[in-house]
Amino acid sequence: MSKQKIQWRTHFIELLVVIIGISIAFALEGWSERRKNRELEINYLQSLKTDLLQDKTDMQVVLDSSDVILRYINETFVYLFSNRETEAFKRHHITSTYTAPYFYPKNGTYISLVNSGNLNLIRDFEIKSSLADLYDVQYEEIARVDGVIRNLVDNMIYPYVIENVKFSATRDGVDDVVALRENKAINLMGSYLNFLNTRKSGYLEVDQKRELLLEKIDQQISELR
Repeated sequence: MSKQKIQWRTHFIELLVVIIGISIAFALEGWSERRKNRELEINYLQSLKTDLLQDKTDMQVVLDSSDVILRYINETFVYLFSNRETEAFKRHHITSTYTAPYFYPKNGTYISLVNSGNLNLIRDFEIKSSLADLYDVQYEEIARVDGVIRNLVDNMIYPYVIENVKFSATRDGVDDVVALRENKAINLMGSYLNFLNTRKSGYLEVDQKRELLLEKIDQQISELR
């Protein structure tokens, strides 16, 4: 009877050792997986930050270029409505009416996260929500406005200028601005001006949201390390 009890005790101890071993193995595996996911999350966040900072730089370039164009078009309107002499119009006043810079976001990391299903690796809900809003809503709206501007410039303003405005072959300017005083030209330039101003407002709004997102990403990276 005593021998039977010793055997059960031995089996129980062996089983307990096996269970503890398996539990430790699972715990180590889980710890290793969590560490791997944490490192992967940090890498994704850092890559997103790089993309967003590049977007900030690129968008500022578009804004600066747009400000120059807006200034030239405003000067063109001043010249037109004040009946300034032809010499007042420089070549850049005319070319600015069909020179449009566009913004192209660096969305490679975000697309990779979405397509691979790894977006869930980013645990902070606000970051995921802000990313979706920025890339799927804000940037899409910018692309839509850019499409409208591109259509206006490429299909309406540029053909009109090339067909009707005579650039000077001997100086920096044009030889005849009559075509620029036509209602069609004024309406086209006015539309372009309005779209650029609308886009500028949208850019500034996006820039504020992007700055907040960058702050959240920096904070999350700091907490994960």
